[in-house]
Order: sequence, then structure tokens, then C-alpha cells
Amino acid sequence: MKRLILFLIISIPFASSYANNLQLGALTVSDPTHIRFTIQWDNSWKVSSGPTNWDAVWIFIKYQDCATNYLPWQHVGLSTTSGDHAITGGILQVESTADGKGVFIRRLANGSGNISSATVTLKMNITDDTYNYQLNGVEMVYVPQGDFSVGDGNRGASALYGFTGDGAMAPKLINAAVQAAGLTATQYLFNVAWGSTAALPATFPLGYNGFYAMKYEISQEEYVAFLNTLTYDQQINRFAASPNSIIGSFVLAGSPNPSHCRNGIKIKTPGTVNNIPAIVGCDLNLNGVFDEADDGKDVACNWLNWADLIAYLDWAALRPMTEFEFEKICRGTAAPVINEYVWGTTTITATNSGGIAYPGAVNEVSLTIGTGLCAYAVGVVNNRGPIRCGFAATSITNRAQAGAAYYGAMDMAGNVFEQCVGGMAYNYSSFTNSPGDGSLTATGVADTPNWPPNGGGDQGGIMRGGNWYDNGWQYCITSNRDWLNNGANRSRDYRLGGRGVR
Repeated sequence: MKRLILFLIISIPFASSYANNLQLGALTVSDPTHIRFTIQWDNSWKVSSGPTNWDAVWIFIKYQDCATNYLPWQHVGLSTTSGDHAITGGILQVESTADGKGVFIRRLANGSGNISSATVTLKMNITDDTYNYQLNGVEMVYVPQGDFSVGDGNRGASALYGFTGDGAMAPKLINAAVQAAGLTATQYLFNVAWGSTAALPATFPLGYNGFYAMKYEISQEEYVAFLNTLTYDQQINRFAASPNSIIGSFVLAGSPNPSHCRNGIKIKTPGTVNNIPAIVGCDLNLNGVFDEADDGKDVACNWLNWADLIAYLDWAALRPMTEFEFEKICRGTAAPVINEYVWGTTTITATNSGGIAYPGAVNEVSLTIGTGLCAYAVGVVNNRGPIRCGFAATSITNRAQAGAAYYGAMDMAGNVFEQCVGGMAYNYSSFTNSPGDGSLTATGVADTPNWPPNGGGDQGGIMRGGNWYDNGWQYCITSNRDWLNNGANRSRDYRLGGRGVR
């Protein structure tokens, strides 16, 4: 149920790799303008009743000139005409995008089940078949256009946190009229001081319009793939350690023994100052051998501050989600229920997984059972931390058993905080649905206009959905806004991660 990023160089033979069902392989460049690979994944769907939506895989490609191996990897432009791309089998289709930064691969007709191997051919806007290429695939879910509500009608610990509708704390309906007109703070928050300092215009993503959301939180394997495309100077801002640190140095985690928080991203090959970038990999089991099956590649990536998150999303041609979109993904069209969790009930079961006896394997599951399984309230004991993305879902679980959100996104509660555009005392009204352009600044910083540059409180960020560490069930409630102004996501923290939308 998770997605895989594969690092491929066309001059090197490649055998398919596996990570929780999404498989990308057999990358070839048949001519200077076409790239070809195989794709398959399990538990795919497209439905037109209930939550009308589908799953998809976001495919984007990076390239590097073989003659300049240490210059930045660049984003491959793809044809914006769907007919220029091809896919075998008749079950899948290729959905192009207006900016050509990638394509979505999804079911052509209603159905569900496993997708067997299909061959995809994409037309590129570059004309060279000697480059190094990196193929990236991220599983997504489609969140269709439609009405939904923010807020569940309960103020929680303080009325200052509550959304507002026609009554003091009533849920607020977001529909076509609201999206077209935008919102003032008094129209969506019980207290105007707890939102944007300016009105949110019609261009602000209030969640009514359709969009794609990552099915899972960013995994450690995905973040490794990102870091390995950066220059040395870009890595400086995305590493907690220096890129020229010794082999085995922790890249993100900010303590002398950070493995207790289950982030195993380490330096495999040290970089050379201002010249050759470091190469990183996963070694959660601490045996010095990188990228093994139990090295936590599929574990949600923590220790990501706001700047790290938006750098990754800019690079992947995605964008941050707003807190309105967070609630749309979680609740869908269902009527709000006071104190409900993202799986639609008020029942929650804390997971118990991870640790020395159960490292980050590709088949990692909760050691406890129950409905509403959620990785929260674990605390730093026995080397525990976030666990495998989508750990509770199988081919036979229902929404509550899997801990799934309305449209099929996983782990929207617990595991790592979802960092969103929102919060208080900052003017984030200029934020739009513009995705990243696939590139960063020379120092590794996101450069998409109008993205809040920092997270936390007065810098336009808010954390939603709770996390693996904090013993607070209330933080996992869909409409909880307790973490709207503490500034915690300006710095790297073992509870912080996230996902993107498009």
C-alpha cells in the first residue's frame, strides 16, 4: 500500500525492487525523447458510489548530465498531452498535467484489486538519451470537488480553537459559493485572532475544488532519494549533520543517539566540502549495512521541519496542503461528529510497535489490535517512534480497522504530525494551489512564490493529526487545532513529518 522511489541510472542494469506493493522497474530510454518502465501495485480502486474517487501514482523524473555528475539533478518536463504517452493492458490510463512536471497513472474504469505489471512510455521534453535518470513514484488518492465541513462543533479545551459556522462553534460548510467568495476570519474561526491576519480569497485552497493527496506520509526512503539529488551546498541546509561527516553519521536526527526515535537516515559516503555531495541511505537496524529490508525505508520520515517539508514538496512538484484540505481529506462529505477521528468514529486504539525486537521491516504491523489503530502515545521507550506508512491496512480491512481517512489516505492521525498551511497571526492569504516547479535554490530552499517560508505560529504553519510520541488522544481528532501557535516546526523535531497534495 505504500509507494516506492527508485534510484535508476540508465547505464546500470536494474532489477525490480519492492516496497509495500508499488513496483517500478525496467527503466529504459528507447530514444532521446521517450522513457519506458514497468509499473504495478496492489489494492487499487476507482469507484463511483460512496466516496467517489480513485487512487493513482504520481510519476516524476529527474535527470543529470553524465559529464557533470555533481551538478544539480534537474526536473524532466513531460508532454502535457495525454495522447503522447502510452500504457499497455487497457486497465490504466496516463493523466498528463498542465505544467508537464509529471503524470498520474490510474485506473481507466471502475474496479478494484491488484494492478499487474504494465509498461508505461512517457514522452519527454528533452532530447538526450545519455543522461542519468531517476524515476520517482508516489501513491496518491483523488479528493473530488464537493461540499464538506470544517470543525466538528466542539470547542475542545478552549473556545479560541473552534471553527465557526452559523452558530458560535457550529461546523462551517465549505461549498462552491464559499470557495468562489473566499472567507474572512470571522466566517471560519470562533476568534479572529486564531487565523490568517487577512481574508482568504477565492484563490486560496479551501478544499472545495478537487485535488490529489499523498496516500501516505513521506517515507524515509523517499526522503533519501530527495537528499541524494542535491548538491553539497544544498545538502547543508537539509542536513542536521555536515555532509562531510563520517560514514554512519545521522543525517536528520538531532541528538547523539537518535535511533530511539526510529530515523535511520545516515551518511553512506561523506561529501567533499563545496564540491561532491554526500550519499545517504537507511540503516535503522544499526548494523552498518545500508538499505536492508528492516532498515526502516518504509517508516514515516520524522525530524522534518517546515523548511525540509516544503523543499521536498517543491522538488517533487507537489505543494503543502491547507488545514481546510486536511479536514476534507479526513472527513469527506460526511456530517461532522463531535470528537471524531479521521476514520469517522470516536474510538481510538494506540499501537505498540517498533523497538529493537521489531525493527523497521517492510511488513511491520501493530503489535496491538483493535479498531481505529493509531500510532500515538508511544513515548520514547524501547527505541520506539513512528512506524511503517500504512501499517494498519490490508486488503480486507475496513476504514475503521485500517485507520483510514474518508478518501483512502492513511495515517492522517498519529505517526508524524501533518504540517499544513494555517495557524494564527500570519498573513498566508496569498497561498494558492500552485505546485512546486521541481527545483530549489542553490542553497536547497523551496522557491515557489507565496509559500510560507517557515512553519509554526506567526509563520503560517500548523500541525494537525497528532503524532506517535505525545500522549494526547485529543491531538488526533480531525478538527483539533491545539498546535496552531507553538513554533515547534521551525526546528527539526522527532514528531514532525508530513505529506503533499497537488
